[in-house]
Amino acid sequence: MTRRLGQVLALAGVIAGLASCGGSSSGGGGVGGGAPGFFITIQGSAYSPAMLAVPPGATVTVLNRDAMPHSVTSESTTGAFTPGAVNGVQFDSGAHTGTFTFQVLPANAPDGTVIPYYCTVHKGAMATPDASIKIDSTAQPTSPPGGSGGGGGGY
Repeated sequence: MTRRLGQVLALAGVIAGLASCGGSSSGGGGVGGGAPGFFITIQGSAYSPAMLAVPPGATVTVLNRDAMPHSVTSESTTGAFTPGAVNGVQFDSGAHTGTFTFQVLPANAPDGTVIPYYCTVHKGAMATPDASIKIDSTAQPTSPPGGSGGGGGGY
């Protein structure tokens, strides 16, 4: 009986530890009802939306619904598949699974700047090898995309 209680307590500790893990993850897990923000969903090795409008300095939450790691890495030219910047704007989420965030910098990025991005792990092998982020000071956050679908959220 004591051994069983120990196992239950150990399992409870593991669950509590997993629930409190931070890192570069953000809460919500991409299920509807979370806090509004700027979201990119990766599912089936495809980015959604193909173009996301964000204000300068925005934090973007990536909902990677694939079992493999992906990144969201800026490039100076669509299809170059090498890290780069446009008008000084660049970002690199690093390769992750699950939910993770990155910030679009600099915070004074010029309106109208369009920054293509790609996955450093899969490059041209992605179903959507390139997508983009557009700097738009009037962009408003949306609710997280719900369920396991590859988009939505008012894009």
